[in-house]
Amino acid sequence: MTLYCDALACTGMNVNAIKCKLKKNILKKIEDDLDIEEKISILFLMIDDYTCGFKDVYYLLEKYKEYETYILKAFIDNHENNWENKLLEAICIIQNRQVIRKLGLLFDELELLYFPKIRLCARHINPIAKCLYFLCENLTQNDTMLLLQYVKSDFNEYEENLKDTDCLELHILYWLQEKHISFHKGRVNLKNLLRHMKTFDDIALIYEDFKKMEDHQSVLDVQNISSYSTPPLKFSVTEGTQLLPVGAENDIKRLKKGLCIIISQMSFLGEKFETRFGTAADCRKLSETFKGFGFAVSIFKNLKKDEILKTLEDIPEAFGTNYDCLFLCILSHGCKGGIISSDEQEVSLDAIEHKICCEKLMNVIKIVIVQACQGQATGLADEALTTDGRTNNIISNIFAYRNFCIFMSTMQGFVSVRHKEEGSWFIQEFCNVLQNEGSEITFMKATNKIIQGVMKKRGKIYGRNAIAQLPELRTYRLVTDFQFPEYRPEIAKS
Repeated sequence: MTLYCDALACTGMNVNAIKCKLKKNILKKIEDDLDIEEKISILFLMIDDYTCGFKDVYYLLEKYKEYETYILKAFIDNHENNWENKLLEAICIIQNRQVIRKLGLLFDELELLYFPKIRLCARHINPIAKCLYFLCENLTQNDTMLLLQYVKSDFNEYEENLKDTDCLELHILYWLQEKHISFHKGRVNLKNLLRHMKTFDDIALIYEDFKKMEDHQSVLDVQNISSYSTPPLKFSVTEGTQLLPVGAENDIKRLKKGLCIIISQMSFLGEKFETRFGTAADCRKLSETFKGFGFAVSIFKNLKKDEILKTLEDIPEAFGTNYDCLFLCILSHGCKGGIISSDEQEVSLDAIEHKICCEKLMNVIKIVIVQACQGQATGLADEALTTDGRTNNIISNIFAYRNFCIFMSTMQGFVSVRHKEEGSWFIQEFCNVLQNEGSEITFMKATNKIIQGVMKKRGKIYGRNAIAQLPELRTYRLVTDFQFPEYRPEIAKS
């Protein structure tokens, strides 16, 4: 297969917003709200070079014991690269809500950004280190001592300075320094650890994650894949993981009549963006899916920026308002927070939202499906798969923005995968789930299944490293969950 990405280069993932919250002059205040175990965990997660991490952390701890120094600040002074993002993600992972609250941030929002409870999902830190952190957290003290005993038996000589500490993260840093285990530039060697981990029942899921790393090493190159400041998202999710909230079972609407508008961008006027081969397969699959549910389907191709905005603005006049659900499906190259028009202009998602969240459609459920990259961060793919890289409309009635949802093929800052013949991972999975189960489960449950399905997909790029993708429910203001009518394949093909 060949992967491609429809992306416009971007400068980072809301880096400026994060940097305005995190300044070096407040590091001491942050550290005052952390205990020593949390500080060690944060250092463990923030380290870039794990071959020398043990020496760095051990030195800082010795200084702390003797002089009660601020070890996070000292570490960051010597490791300034992207420290704001790493620190915030690490604090989110250890779930110190007090620090997050004092920074004026909401944990719920950070949770959607960083997925702190998903072991192998990370933005700015190494996901393998994150999984090792969860190993440390999930072992009981007795099991920790037992694991240390097992691993120490592998060594002829063991670090004398560690004999009186049961801090597993320090020991892991030592194992990495001694190359007893390793993960570097996509190469993973955890066999020595796995041999002992399989004896502990309580960490079976973490063991399976590590086992997958050994079996699929090309997925794991999480550092320096691109020049983009945000490392690619990598993840492993166990079967049945719930990612999104679902509505109350008694608050479900059964759709009777719907409208689907598809904007399919295949050709672009300049030379900056390549032709999006494969979008026809997505367009065809979407059309069949929504026709099968009895939706009226209208397809627009290769629209310029002003044509996109005008088409959306004219929906009430062109199609009326006598339907209870509108699906707007946009297939294009993308940029962070937007999509690309055929004249190679950026169209922000905000502008799209403002256009369709009008008073005439206030009582219509409005779902925007976006197949497009939202950044440049990527895991890489091979030659058949590719990646899909504000108007001043003032609406006085805020309730025009209710009953609205944006479902993205990928998270902000990351690329999206498209096969040049078979179509995109996201759209194909979206349609398959809806066709098979759309009339039996609610939209939110279907969304969960779609995310799970896309997350399991893997592809290669340039014959070396693999790419993965994580869809995102970016905006959710639905006042009720809903179900589709019965799917009728005979109508879908008409």
